[in-house]
Amino acid sequence: MAATDLGLIGAILMIAVGVMTLYFVRNNKKLMWNQRLGAHIICWLFLAKGIGSAAASFLIADSVVFGSAGYWQFTFSLLWLMDILFTAGMLGLCLVFPIPILRNKKHLKMAFTAIAVFAAYRIIIFMVGFGVTILELSGITYLICGIIWGTVYIRFRLAPIEKRNQSTENIALAAGLLLIFQLGHIWFSWPGLVLRAEYFYNLDLMEGISHRSVEYFWQACYAFSIGLGMMLCAIEVKQLVNGRANQFTYAMITYFALGFIGYTILSSASDAFWWSSGEQTLAQIWITLTSSMHFTILRPLIGMYVLLRFGLFDTSEDMKPKAKMMVIILIVIATSALLELVQAIVPMNEMLSAALLGIIVAFGIGWEERSFDNLVNAPSSMRDGVEDKWYPHIEIKESLFKGLDIGMALLVSAFLLIAYLQWQTNAIFELAVRRVNGEW
Repeated sequence: MAATDLGLIGAILMIAVGVMTLYFVRNNKKLMWNQRLGAHIICWLFLAKGIGSAAASFLIADSVVFGSAGYWQFTFSLLWLMDILFTAGMLGLCLVFPIPILRNKKHLKMAFTAIAVFAAYRIIIFMVGFGVTILELSGITYLICGIIWGTVYIRFRLAPIEKRNQSTENIALAAGLLLIFQLGHIWFSWPGLVLRAEYFYNLDLMEGISHRSVEYFWQACYAFSIGLGMMLCAIEVKQLVNGRANQFTYAMITYFALGFIGYTILSSASDAFWWSSGEQTLAQIWITLTSSMHFTILRPLIGMYVLLRFGLFDTSEDMKPKAKMMVIILIVIATSALLELVQAIVPMNEMLSAALLGIIVAFGIGWEERSFDNLVNAPSSMRDGVEDKWYPHIEIKESLFKGLDIGMALLVSAFLLIAYLQWQTNAIFELAVRRVNGEW
């Protein structure tokens, strides 16, 4: 089973999550401004990453990707442009959810203008022929999101006993889950950093397109993320001992335990990057079960959990049947992705594969009936019992949310056009030739 098959299923899952949840988010007008804005951003994050993952899968499928001009330039360009959009979305999300860092409308305008300028700057740098260079600050989102969500998590998870309540627990849990969403795949590599393994330090991010300085900066952001993760894992182990474990506790311990086990498997491997998953070596099977599973299954599930658990889309009595149907559809897609992961390790014939798919889907639908009600009925408040200073009131017009959705749809369309033009002009191939010839 090739990595491209796993990536395509993950892309379909993320796009499906993005489209369906956007429908429910648009109908929930009772949220606070920061929650509603955060929910819209999460939906578009899924759409951007889903389209980018689909492009990446087609790119990986071309084994002679940089050897000659061809359609791979379209997929490469689309992948990188969608990554720019995803980065901008993550920066915006960490500023407003679960705690708004921005204090007033002026701060909101300044922050999102700065993010838009940064995204436009990266797009221009990429389009005018510099390729993927240090000028784009690739990986900066790991640093900024890690600092903001890590600070929010520590502040509310370790709040004084007299100030702890369900809302502070929810805020800390939301920040922790979003950290896993963004940094989880990096935490699998923590022993590689600490023990100086080749599979961690031997990184060529975009092979013939990216400059070596990009890899240095990217790894520096990885190192920061791992250091942050180790600190959070230590905090959660202490909380477990003190009897305050939650979903984030078990997730953190699992990620770091798998990372330690993975070192024994990957220590002799030359690399452990996600695009080489799916092959039949022990190292690549392990990558399939960890990093690839994080991208294809866990990210969409974490995003869905955050949206459901903290009441970010409409689950009123009128909307519940539609919401349940959406969850069932997503379970079927996620089940297919899980089955593809199993087939990547243990090849099986079509009859057995179909039987397993039916069993897992039936189990998933049965689990959905109970879990859905538990999720939507769980305490989701983030404001009750929390000081008003953490939630400044900012009036945002309804037209802004509609404009955001229209603007993002137009931007995605523009990226498709830009990628097509770069393919037709062989712009990406010429960059690869210049890199091979040592011109930059």
